[in-house]
Amino acid sequence: MNKKGILLLQTTTPEQIKRLQTIAPDYEIVDGFTKEIPDFPLDNIEILYGWNGKIGNTILHSPSSKLKWVQIHTAGVDFVDQSLMKAKHIILTNSSGLHGKVISESVFGMLLSYTRGIIGAIKDQPLKKWGDRENIMELQNSTMMIVGAGRIGIEVAKLAKAFGMKTVGVNRTGKAVEHMDVIIKQSDFINHVEEADVVVNILPLTTLTTYFFDRTIFSRMKKTAIFINVGRGKSVNTVDLVEALEKGQLAFAALDVFEAEPLPADNPLWEREDILITPHISGLLPKFNSRLFTIFEENLRAYVEGKELPRNLIDFERSY
Repeated sequence: MNKKGILLLQTTTPEQIKRLQTIAPDYEIVDGFTKEIPDFPLDNIEILYGWNGKIGNTILHSPSSKLKWVQIHTAGVDFVDQSLMKAKHIILTNSSGLHGKVISESVFGMLLSYTRGIIGAIKDQPLKKWGDRENIMELQNSTMMIVGAGRIGIEVAKLAKAFGMKTVGVNRTGKAVEHMDVIIKQSDFINHVEEADVVVNILPLTTLTTYFFDRTIFSRMKKTAIFINVGRGKSVNTVDLVEALEKGQLAFAALDVFEAEPLPADNPLWEREDILITPHISGLLPKFNSRLFTIFEENLRAYVEGKELPRNLIDFERSY
């Protein structure tokens, strides 16, 4: 069998499959989502929709593989072998842009749960305790520093402006970004972090951002500062974060992502009252599958026509 294949490793409806067949009639549409072993030679797969580590890596590492494009189902792409993809001239696209609004809602859910004393009230309710809240804060006129001023960062900043906050974006270039009052370069972040009342980490994981938030950064923060991580777990040195909290170098942290997931039950983070843990849910959205398919469908039309893919093309030099 020499026919080229599109391997589906993502939930796909019968109607969506018909649309793929119409767009790419020369390709076999292969079910790899419900079948552990697809009924198609893996070396003939040219396109992957979604990702499964076992199947994906088998295809990617095969010397005779015909793989040319992978449409990943996540915004982060640090878990795939980008160096090998680059060497084999394989195109990689992600789901960036789908999660901005829901992640921004999660950021403010985390933030308000602390600043308005909601976490304490939830804990007091089963005890029928009318507890006083001493740490009530007002967001208006406070400063939010958004580290990773991309699409998600823009949505976070947009909400922050609605709360009357000053927004400071952090990116690699220092180039102006919508809804950001000020932009600073990532390389200069350490010299400005003390200005922030709230620091939101939305960095992708690259060699430059691995453990970007460390002892040095945390030691420069305001003692009243709040740190929120909805980026990548390994962009934060958790040991340094806990140490900073214990020393009173910042007040509170809300973490949605971790170095190891699920977070092990014996991890000391679970025991801390100055940390809010959410189980990597900030990017969840009800219509994710249909929205992801829209990206894939648009890219597939361009692909079969020999055009450059218009949506979410990953730059392997930057890893995003």
